[in-house]
Amino acid sequence: MNFPNELTDFEGDWSLSRTIRDARAGQVVLADGSARFTRSKDGLIYDETVTLRIPGQPEMMGTRRYLWQDKGESVAVHFDDGRYFHALKLGQAQAADHHNCPPDSYDAVYDFSGWPCWRVRWTVSGPRKSYEMNTEYMLR
Repeated sequence: MNFPNELTDFEGDWSLSRTIRDARAGQVVLADGSARFTRSKDGLIYDETVTLRIPGQPEMMGTRRYLWQDKGESVAVHFDDGRYFHALKLGQAQAADHHNCPPDSYDAVYDFSGWPCWRVRWTVSGPRKSYEMNTEYMLR
């Protein structure tokens, strides 16, 4: 099997497709767009641009930025302001981690079994949020 083994395996441009099943709002939000991983002195910068389709609303653009840092056999993901977010272990079919953001809880499962296509599923729960977000990435 072929899985990402180092941070630089992610470098480049990716197409992405996302489905957010929001139990609290009772709706499904769709998004598609791109993600670009570019080198920086601290690792890779992840820049995402998507078009969001929320039922009953006009389409809107969304962006995100994260810093992915090499930690040997794993990658540490940080928010764009430098705060730690979560980590993922490389060299295997799946990687999982948890991010606590009281009062809500975020659980991620990365699936690299179809590399270089890969997926990440976030399950978010708490008094303010209840949704599952699935994103699929395909190398451009």
